[in-house]
Amino acid sequence: MQVTLQGKPFTFLPEKALYNIQESILIIADLHLGKVNHFRKEGISMPLNAQQGDYLNLKHLLDKVRPAKVYFLGDLFHSDYNYDWHHFEALIGSYTDIEFTLIKGNHDFVDVEKFERLGLHIVKELLEDEYFIYSHQPVSFEHDKLNIAGHIHPGIALSGRANQSARIPCFYLYDGLLLLPAFGTLTGYCIMDRIQEAQVFAVLPGEVREI
Repeated sequence: MQVTLQGKPFTFLPEKALYNIQESILIIADLHLGKVNHFRKEGISMPLNAQQGDYLNLKHLLDKVRPAKVYFLGDLFHSDYNYDWHHFEALIGSYTDIEFTLIKGNHDFVDVEKFERLGLHIVKELLEDEYFIYSHQPVSFEHDKLNIAGHIHPGIALSGRANQSARIPCFYLYDGLLLLPAFGTLTGYCIMDRIQEAQVFAVLPGEVREI
């Protein structure tokens, strides 16, 4: 779904990512890679391949879009170093033509040096240009830029006439803030308020639709 943000063309992708068309920047929030092995180390039983889909989805998205740059809006790797790092290293290493930047989130505990060895640029708090502020957590500011952020894992609750209900991820635009859905599958949703001033873009199978 193509939208205009700050006068610039963007695409809300059904893969739960945002694409800056003019700058060829793919923006992804909250992958939480390595979460399965983190849980297993803590004694929580989970299948080893439970997160394989996240790597496949990321590879599919990179191949589909072929961006010049990728901004990870934090919580890229859920915990400290674990065996999953080898999968991430192999994936990133196969896209040497893409410039990757990580804006660190509250779960990014892996040493910065490990990320930098893979060629990632590391930003501690936010990345700012003329029109946008990219960050992990929403930030407070007093100017006309749009803050594009993750962290919240926005979702929306839908219900049908026969008492069916579903919770699905969404893009949530309100008062100078655009929240991106969490890319990772092992994440929950924060159900957002359906206030009149907010624009809600539901992520449906194969499409994004404003509701």
